[in-house]
Amino acid sequence: MTLRRALSPIRSMHWTLVGWILLPLIVTSATLVSIGLHWAGPAQEDRLKDDLELIARAVRLPISQNLIAGNLEDVQETLDSVFEIGRVYGATVFDTRGNQIASAGIAEDNLRGSRVATDVITLGETQESYREINGEGVFSQFLPLHGAGGQINGLIQITRQEADFSQASLSLNIMTWAAWFVATVLMTLMVIAGHYRGVGRHVRRLVDAMGSVGHGQRSLRVATEGPHEVQQIATALNLMLTDLEQADRDLHQQQAEQVRLNQQLQEQQKLAAIGQVARGIAHELGAPLSVISGRGRRIAQKGPLNQAQEAQLDKINRQVDRLNRIVRQLLDYCRPEAQPHRLSSPLQLAQQAMDDVSPEQSAEAPTPQLQVEGLLPDIRVDPNRVVLALVNLLRNAQQVARKSITLTICAEADQLRFTITDDGPGLQADPDELQQAFYTSKPAGEGTGLGLAIVANIAQEHQGELRLSNRADSSGCIACLCLPTPS
Repeated sequence: MTLRRALSPIRSMHWTLVGWILLPLIVTSATLVSIGLHWAGPAQEDRLKDDLELIARAVRLPISQNLIAGNLEDVQETLDSVFEIGRVYGATVFDTRGNQIASAGIAEDNLRGSRVATDVITLGETQESYREINGEGVFSQFLPLHGAGGQINGLIQITRQEADFSQASLSLNIMTWAAWFVATVLMTLMVIAGHYRGVGRHVRRLVDAMGSVGHGQRSLRVATEGPHEVQQIATALNLMLTDLEQADRDLHQQQAEQVRLNQQLQEQQKLAAIGQVARGIAHELGAPLSVISGRGRRIAQKGPLNQAQEAQLDKINRQVDRLNRIVRQLLDYCRPEAQPHRLSSPLQLAQQAMDDVSPEQSAEAPTPQLQVEGLLPDIRVDPNRVVLALVNLLRNAQQVARKSITLTICAEADQLRFTITDDGPGLQADPDELQQAFYTSKPAGEGTGLGLAIVANIAQEHQGELRLSNRADSSGCIACLCLPTPS
């Protein structure tokens, strides 16, 4: 069934070729053959008549001579020899009065009173006539016989069956039409075979290729072979397949991107829900923590405490401070919207951040060093949010740095960069994961996973970005807050 479907276009083209080319050629050739036979029939008849006349002329001279000599036996022998020369039905010699002198085969007894014989004797010209002898139609040639002085002394009649003419015409028709039929069959086979070799097999290859493409083989390509038109079709098909393959790849990429965006949207929705819950929890925790902190300070102010009580109270205060810091980070991360932006000095923002983080600096932690490279343009930002971002980055650096922390400010093209470099152990996780909320690489209980997430949010609020990387020359981390400069 598959082969039949594959060959059906070829068969259709064959029938189209037969209908529009071969059939008109066959009809035209048949018409020409019919016209030719129409003209060839009389010519064939004339040829047979001419053959009979040639036979008569061939025997006329010896018969005339034998009649002059009165040698009738030789006349009879000459007539008998006519049957060896050609296909003759009868041969007869008559005198000038129409009486039979000698005959061979089927012959008339006499021609007395015959107009044909009279015309031959009178005019001395060859005559011909369709006659009937013994009930059979014949054609006769009449030639005059001349004596020694040139006078007509008789005539000879050479007869052929009338059926020979119709038989010759029939044979001519049969042979001609047989030759036409054979030529037509050969022409048809050659045209169809030539069409298949020149066009059909290339079309079938295209059809097979389209079937394979329909079953999903988009990587298939068709060989550009055959006539120029078929090559153009194959080239167009290959271009279409290339476009389809590219469209499939684009579609798959779009689908993958859509899945990624959906996942990102779901994650953002989940984080938004978590943020709302965290914001509510932070507000609810703020009041109790304030009470606990205030009660702890009152206990410390009331009177002297023993060493164990002071140690317990110190632990309570540290945990309260830790909880307060977590609450502040939650509120910073869940902040609904930034304040209006205004032009601010980058140097003042950096100095304020270093001042804000200095009370938290332990005795072992290195002091951050500020470096300014070139002229610094003012930037349009929410200063409190940018200071908060720098505080979080400096705080992270203080927690891991061994000997040095550097805050470098520089302007490049349309960006202002705050770059904080430390000599700590470097990043221990993927930079993109570190910027996600609640993700931390610190041991349990030592980090909330909100510091870098807050910085990333602040960077997005200002159409900037946060870049995290390890130092190439030595251990340590590089955190770069990039903010756009006014155009």
